[in-house]
Amino acid sequence: MKTYGPATSFTKNVAIQLIKNMDSKDLNAKFSDHLDLHIEKRPAGTQLKADDVFVYMVEKGLFRIGAELTCPSCRMTDWIAVDTLKQSVVCDLCGYKYDATRQLINGELHYRRSGIMGAERNAQGAVPVALTLQQLETTFAEGVYSPSLDFTRKGETSNECEVDFVWVIPRRYPRRTAIILGECKDQGPIKPEEFEKDIENLRRVADALPHKRFKTFVLLAKLNPFTPEEIELTRTLNTEHQLRTILLTARELEPYYIYERTNAEFDIDSYGSRSRRSG
Repeated sequence: MKTYGPATSFTKNVAIQLIKNMDSKDLNAKFSDHLDLHIEKRPAGTQLKADDVFVYMVEKGLFRIGAELTCPSCRMTDWIAVDTLKQSVVCDLCGYKYDATRQLINGELHYRRSGIMGAERNAQGAVPVALTLQQLETTFAEGVYSPSLDFTRKGETSNECEVDFVWVIPRRYPRRTAIILGECKDQGPIKPEEFEKDIENLRRVADALPHKRFKTFVLLAKLNPFTPEEIELTRTLNTEHQLRTILLTARELEPYYIYERTNAEFDIDSYGSRSRRSG
């Protein structure tokens, strides 16, 4: 996703090589970690392949199919989606009409990232949101969620608070409904003032939810480790009688089971299955 932005195209072979040779410096991940992962049906006894992953992602709309064509007039290269591709092409850059038959026969398909994953901003982005929601669905296997919400206190017209997602786990009375307010970050760096603003927004929303009706948690996810300063700031979301802050990094988000790498790193035996207040 980071190697090729929305305006840059690539071939299938390049994509597959990137999937095979995942950069493990930041995410501490490699493709071999996921060989037994089932993203769709496949023959019994077979392992996941990089080709399977790429085809699946294209089919789901994360990447679009097209072709790179060079205009014989202005000599500029343009990418055209396969949905609108024709043998007779009008160059978007200079308006020249030309026959692209030979280029199409001798060339290969090129792919581009779709708009599903949103803007490329380190302080936010759809990739960490998708990873976090997937991990919560795997861990809890219950509840409903809604991404990208704006909250405004009743009677106010300003001071809007944006939250990346809200996860709701209904409980039967007298148990309180669990609500998780989520804020997700990419790999950063993140400006301290932006992080402070996010923390304050989350605090305002969490404090506004009635304690007698809801058990509220604040989840902050980031695709690399939190800095000591960020950790200290998130501590302020807790109170003397409420431990409501949850921190997740790539260590918890990347594997299928949330504590898979944590267990190996700290030699503990624990599995996440429900939300609860604990130290």
